Amino acid sequence: MRAIIISGCVILCFLISYLVPLKEAVSDDAKACLRCHGIKTLQKKTESGENISLFVDGGKYEKSVHGALDCSSCHPGITLKNHPKPRKIASKKDYVQEFSPNCLNCHPKDTLTKLSVHGQLVKKGEIHCSQCHGNHYIGSIKDWKNKVGFTEYCMSCHRFDITKTLPSKEKISMRVNEDEIKKSVHGKFQCIVCHNDFSKTKHPIYNFKDKNQYRSEMNKICTRCHTDAELKKNPAHYALTKTASCIECHGSHGVKPAKVAKSLPENQYCLSCHSRPISMKMKNGETLSVQVKESDILNSVHKKQKCSDCHKEFSSTKHPIKTFESIADYRAQAKGICNNCHQEEVKKFDISIHAEALKKGNQQSPDCLKCHDYHKVSRISKDKNASSELCIKCHADSGKAFKDSVHQLAINQGKQNAPNCASCHNAHDVLATNIAKLGDSCVKCHKDAKTSHNKWLWNPPVRLTTFVDAHFNSSSCASCHTKGQKAIYVTLFDKKTGKPIKEEEVAKALNIDVKDVKNKLDSNKDGKVQEQELWQFMSAIKSKTSAHLVGRIDVVNPNDAHKIEPKANSIMDCAYCHNANASFNGKIEVNREGVKPLKMDLENKAFNSAFAIPNIKDFYVLGLTKIKILDILFFIALLGGIAVPIGHITLRILTAPIRRKRREGK
Repeated sequence: MRAIIISGCVILCFLISYLVPLKEAVSDDAKACLRCHGIKTLQKKTESGENISLFVDGGKYEKSVHGALDCSSCHPGITLKNHPKPRKIASKKDYVQEFSPNCLNCHPKDTLTKLSVHGQLVKKGEIHCSQCHGNHYIGSIKDWKNKVGFTEYCMSCHRFDITKTLPSKEKISMRVNEDEIKKSVHGKFQCIVCHNDFSKTKHPIYNFKDKNQYRSEMNKICTRCHTDAELKKNPAHYALTKTASCIECHGSHGVKPAKVAKSLPENQYCLSCHSRPISMKMKNGETLSVQVKESDILNSVHKKQKCSDCHKEFSSTKHPIKTFESIADYRAQAKGICNNCHQEEVKKFDISIHAEALKKGNQQSPDCLKCHDYHKVSRISKDKNASSELCIKCHADSGKAFKDSVHQLAINQGKQNAPNCASCHNAHDVLATNIAKLGDSCVKCHKDAKTSHNKWLWNPPVRLTTFVDAHFNSSSCASCHTKGQKAIYVTLFDKKTGKPIKEEEVAKALNIDVKDVKNKLDSNKDGKVQEQELWQFMSAIKSKTSAHLVGRIDVVNPNDAHKIEPKANSIMDCAYCHNANASFNGKIEVNREGVKPLKMDLENKAFNSAFAIPNIKDFYVLGLTKIKILDILFFIALLGGIAVPIGHITLRILTAPIRRKRREGK
C-alpha cells in the first residue's frame, strides 16, 4: 500500500511538472515545491499510524518571516533532483524532534538562550521550535505580541507538558488546561489577574526550594482577593488555611464555585476537602492526618453509611472546630463515635487490660482505631491467620510460639473450629491471664474435656467430674499440655468481690507508696519472698481488707502457654504434681492497673510451712505443697475415721453375750 501511495505521488508530481513549464519551476524553488505541496489533500502516514499533512499554503508562506527564503534553506537535504524520495517516519514526535535542529542553522543556540525562560525551554528540549512557532507561517514575534491577548500569549507555551524541577528533586507541572480554566469560577479572568508580576515583556523565574514553599507562595495570590476577614466567616475553612494551601483543595486553575461542592451528596462534599493530604494540630504540637481515602470507605463495612452517621455534629451546613490535647486524647474520644452503634463491644473493651493500659498512658495499647482503623473498617476476616495478625503486631513472641502449636496446625489444615487469639482471649474484653479463666475458653471447643479427663483423672473408686473440676480450677490447661517450666502461682484476691486486689489498692490500704509494695512483700530485699515475709504481709493486708490468696499451677513463660502440644504429648501422670520432689517454681502475684502484674519469687518452703495454713488454704496439693501439720492432721483424721467403725464393731462383738443375757432375762 505504501509503495502504491509513493508511486502515486511520483506520477502526480510528473503531471504537474508537465502542465507547468519547467523553467518557471526551476527559476523559483518554492514554486516548484508548491506544485505538489500546494495540494490540500497531500499527506503522509507515519509508521505509528498518524497522518502528517504535507500541504503548504503558498500565500500564507509568502507573508511569513521566511517568505523570501527558498524551501532548501530549511530543508537542505531535499532538492528537485532527489525528490520525491520514499522516507520512513516513525511518528509525528520523532519527525518534529528530527527537524527542529535545522532551525539552529540560522538561529544559534547562544542567541536563543539569551532570554532566560526561552533559554531554559531550549536547553531542556521538552518543547521543539515548531510546536510554538509553527512550520511555514511563522510571523513576526513583535507583531504577534502586540496582537495576541494575555491568556493566548501565556498558553502558547503553557499548553505543553513542561515541568520545573525543584532543588528538592520534586517536579511541578507547568501545563495549563485552557478548557479547565474556562469552566472554572475564574473563567473570565486573564492570566495576569492572578499572576500580576508577569507580562508579555517580563517573565520572572521563581526558585522554590520545594513544593511546600511553592504552595505557600501561591496562597499569597489567593489572599489578595480572598482576605482573612472573608475566610473567617467559615471558621473551619479558615483553620484549614493555616495548615493546608489553597491549591491543595481547590486546585490551581480549575477552581469550582463553592455552591457546586455543597450540592454534592454528603460523602462527596466531605471528601472534597478530606480527600486531600490535610492535617489537624493538637494542643501539644502533635499533628494528625485527617485525609480520608474514598477507596478505604467503599471497601469497608461502613460503605453504606454517611459521614454524619458517625460524625453526628458535622454536615454540609455546619463544621464545628474541635480541639484535642493530644492524639491520645483524640483516640480516647473517638471511642464515643464507635459507641453510637457498638455499645456492647465498647462496654467489654472498657473492662479489658487494653483499656487499663491506655488509662495508664501506654499509647501502644490497642483501642477501636488501632485494631479497626479509622475509615477502612473491615469485618474481622474469616481467615484466622489474618485476624491474629492484629495481635501479633504487639505480641510477636506469643505469635511465634503459637505457630508451633497444634492449634496453628489445625488452622493450616482449614478446620473450621480451629482457635486463634480471640477464641481464647476474646476480642474486646481481653483480661489479664491470671484472672481470665482461660480454661473456660478451652472447654468451649473441647466440650467433652471433663469426660475424657475423668477416664484417668479420678480418685478410685469414685469417678466424679467434680474431681476434674477441682483440677481444672487450680491448674491451667497449658500446665499439662505444654512442655515449658511450671510454677505455683498465688494471686492476691478480694473475698467479697472475687476480683484481684491491685497494687494501687494495697498501697492505699497499707498507707504506703505504690513503689514500696514490693519492699513490703520482700522486707529483707533478697529478691524472694520467704514464709515469714508472706505471713507478715498477709497479716497486714488482711487487717485492712478482705484479702486472700488464690493459687494455681501455670507455665513460667507466658509464651509457652501458646505452644499447645498434641494430646499424645500431654502430661497424664498424677505423680508429676503430687510428689514432694516435683520441680516447680513458686510465684506470688499482685495485679497492677493497666500493666503486667507484680511477680515475685516465692520460696517453696512457704507452701510447706504452718504459716501457709491460713493464707493458702484454698490451694493445697498433697505432696507438692506438703504442709506437714495438715498431712499429720489428715492422717489422724483418716485413722480416726477408720478407728471409729472398727471400734464400734469390736465393741458390739465383745458385748454381744451381755446383750443376749439381758434379752433372755426379760
